[in-house]
Amino acid sequence: MPPCPAYRRPDKCASLPDMVAVSVEPARVIFDGAGDFLKTVRTRVHDALAAGACASSPCIRRKAAFVGIWFAASFLLLLAVKSAWLQLALCFSYGLAASAVGFNVFHDANHGTLASSPRINVMIGVLASIVLGPSRYLWNYKHNVLHHRFTNIQNWDDDLETRGFLRLSPNQPWKARYRGQHLFVFALYAINAVEMVFVKDFVQYFTLRMNDHRRIPALSRAEKFEFWISKALYFSIFIGLPMALLPIQHVIAGFLVYQLTLGLALGLVFSMAHQVEGIGFADPPGNPARIGEEWATHQMRNTANFANRSPLWTWYSGGLNHQIEHHLFPTISHTHYETIRQIVLETAGEFGLPYHHFDSYGAALHSHYRHLRKLSEKPVH
Repeated sequence: MPPCPAYRRPDKCASLPDMVAVSVEPARVIFDGAGDFLKTVRTRVHDALAAGACASSPCIRRKAAFVGIWFAASFLLLLAVKSAWLQLALCFSYGLAASAVGFNVFHDANHGTLASSPRINVMIGVLASIVLGPSRYLWNYKHNVLHHRFTNIQNWDDDLETRGFLRLSPNQPWKARYRGQHLFVFALYAINAVEMVFVKDFVQYFTLRMNDHRRIPALSRAEKFEFWISKALYFSIFIGLPMALLPIQHVIAGFLVYQLTLGLALGLVFSMAHQVEGIGFADPPGNPARIGEEWATHQMRNTANFANRSPLWTWYSGGLNHQIEHHLFPTISHTHYETIRQIVLETAGEFGLPYHHFDSYGAALHSHYRHLRKLSEKPVH
């Protein structure tokens, strides 16, 4: 399939390794290093999974249904019960369920791996956008285009951009306000989700800028309609309905518990994959900027796994603890990651490439903390 000229239909695009040279700005990043790692690991993985490699599986659909029921039940029960303490407990469950929807439904549908039908994936992605609040179009551009193509590349990967609040890469200029960022980072993660839904999406929609470095392709009429109708339904159902049925003080307290739970869950999973010790951070010069290795080799140097032996983390995070496999094979269902992990590990060893992995989530979190603490210190020149 031909690469996508601009982000429109993720289900109609080629796989990410085939798209990496596509420009989203006049400047480009080119992976011009020769190598057979991607070809070799791709052949071995697809041979192992045979013809069903990219197909969705019944177990992932059952899992998505369970997560959806968990989310709906938490929300509906908190509207029905009278006890304020029980409502807060349900808001905590609601936040965990919402993050599970994000990891297992929203993320997978937008990668085209939840259903075998591209149209159904889009429909589920739209529905998940309504229940969680973020713009599907803007998230897709941030994640599927910028992050997956240009992982940890300064001024390209939007996951490194925090609008000046955090220094996540050694290539970002140091400022005095970064001192102590390893201490207040959790407060920022806690408000991440609410900031995206209520502020960031609207700023990006009207400015057509992802950040100071990257523009956003203009939305079509259909995409603008989806943006506004999704926001309207989210605000009406998940903000307006509780305000109409519950005391306002209960709504405010419950909203804070929900948003803080959701924000922390999202931030403390996604950050474990790329902002940890031992991971590479590229800042290639030139126009176009050139990276002297193939795209898949770059992914191996810039991505880490955590807690791969934990069924609970794999289930809850939607396989995001197998981030290496996800980045190399974003169109393969996360239910296959444990199967292909050993293949990727052995092939990386043959090619002399790193396979970054933390045995536990706690080890990854501690490494993330140390990484932020190191970057909070003023560089010695």
